[in-house]
Amino acid sequence: MTAISLTASKSALAASLYSVTDLGALTGDPFSSAQDINDSGEIIINSSGDSSSSFLYSNGSLKKISPLPGDNVLAVESINNLGQVVGNSLVGNSGFDNQAFIYSGGTTQSIGLNGIPYAINDSGEVVGGTTGGGIFPKLAFPYGAAFLYSNGTTTIINNNLEDNYIAYGINNLGQAVGIFGSPSRAFLYDNGIITNLGTLPGDNYSSALDINDLGQVVGSSGLTGVDDGRAFLYSSSTGLQNLGKLSPTDLFSIAEGINNLGQVVGSSGTYNDLKPFLYSDNTLYNLNDLIAPGSDAGFTLTIASAINNNGQIVGRGAVNGEFHAFLLTPVSSVSVAEPSSGFPILSFGAGVILFAALKRKTHSSSAVIQQRS
Repeated sequence: MTAISLTASKSALAASLYSVTDLGALTGDPFSSAQDINDSGEIIINSSGDSSSSFLYSNGSLKKISPLPGDNVLAVESINNLGQVVGNSLVGNSGFDNQAFIYSGGTTQSIGLNGIPYAINDSGEVVGGTTGGGIFPKLAFPYGAAFLYSNGTTTIINNNLEDNYIAYGINNLGQAVGIFGSPSRAFLYDNGIITNLGTLPGDNYSSALDINDLGQVVGSSGLTGVDDGRAFLYSSSTGLQNLGKLSPTDLFSIAEGINNLGQVVGSSGTYNDLKPFLYSDNTLYNLNDLIAPGSDAGFTLTIASAINNNGQIVGRGAVNGEFHAFLLTPVSSVSVAEPSSGFPILSFGAGVILFAALKRKTHSSSAVIQQRS
């Protein structure tokens, strides 16, 4: 078992075991990624094969999400507890014309914005990034703006328009997090005020990717970027805390999701050896070590993207030579022996792993907005 304690040494640690559901097998595509999950267990999935598609998984079945009229490519990013989904839609190979949409009740509707929406809360507030055009004609590449969409109105939350801003997460209090500036830094937006969260000691880069309803923030801090970054957990009382890496030989770690219990998921490793982690009770676990016997479905898990308040985790992993979306569901609690070292997973092509590592953002290479990484 692999579990790296960040506090005092213990002889054994309590942890959940998980069953694995192969969601990618339902899509029928060789590559799929589970992007997000709500507290009802509804999951959004992006997949690609002969074509690119996005799906809503609910009650054991998949429903395909259609792009906006006239478009043929889309990607979904976030789902709230009302089952509302946000994403972006465009005509394949058309350039940078990403149209932000909300999918609800079987209908995909534009929010009238060119850009990528990355998160939606339970009030239907949406945050993301735009490079202008449409309702923001004064914005022009390379400067991008973080936007907040609420009750049919879209506003820019930047401190200024001379730096790139992108918002990646929002909680139910309306607090948003993201990245701004050059070198990029993590920010927290709260009631009209943007706070620079800084970096871990010695670093020049940081990015905030998610925030829970307690105001805890997760992301990555590195010397130059995600390639040498370390996962962090932020709160107003502690500042940035280094969550570490699963193995001393790992080049980077990145925290991608957090629930209201303070449990964090993300990935650690190299582009050829990615491993998903769970941070819980001051301990970093390799999720491959927490699969219930006989429940692995042939998976080697690589990326953990999101965790809901019931402890269910989604992401993607390698199975039968393909990358499939997965769902992990807690099935029991056990004592995990004190860790030794992580074991290597299967090695895959660096290009494919690089795509997987740059998180969660669209499989459309034409997106101008910075990938969440």
